[in-house]
Amino acid sequence: MQPRNTTLRRLRIDTTASFTLEDATDLSALKDRRVLVLLDEQNLSIGAERFGYDLRYDLLAERIQSVAHTSELHLFTAAKQTRVQLARQFQRLGYLVHVKDIRHIRLPNGRLRTDSNVDNLFSFWAGLLAPEAADTILLGSGDYGLAGELAAAIRQRRESLTVMTLSLPGSTAQDLDARLNPSIAANLEIGLDLLRPVFQ
Repeated sequence: MQPRNTTLRRLRIDTTASFTLEDATDLSALKDRRVLVLLDEQNLSIGAERFGYDLRYDLLAERIQSVAHTSELHLFTAAKQTRVQLARQFQRLGYLVHVKDIRHIRLPNGRLRTDSNVDNLFSFWAGLLAPEAADTILLGSGDYGLAGELAAAIRQRRESLTVMTLSLPGSTAQDLDARLNPSIAANLEIGLDLLRPVFQ
């Protein structure tokens, strides 16, 4: 069963989006590589919802595993009471799951702020895992503040590593463009073959 994180779900279909989805996802850049995959579930799922789709994490895992020589899949998400059930669903698809507990923080002015951002958790594990046996790191996020800074830090620590990004069309910050960013070797984009309509 395809897991769906409904904890923070707010449908974000952008009918004015000028970006188009390719029919097929090209993962050929991962062929025969030893890949460490780090996916920001919030960023990827929101990117898919802009087009009216859910990302098929089950198919994404299968595709990466079929192309890469070896792969280790890590997924970062946030949840409330359903965290254990959600983690188990993703684990059955082959992911190592890192779940941030959603917290409500009271600000000095008395207002409550929901803390559900996984960037710190993502960065912590990226730092721990980057020195391992992989020769390629695939950052599943189009957020420059996360993926861009991580890519630069990873390459500073281990220059031999190849860093790529994975995101939806229109969800990748311009500063992550591999043609302009020396820390990033390629930008991989998710196509229709890894998506399904939200209401299906």
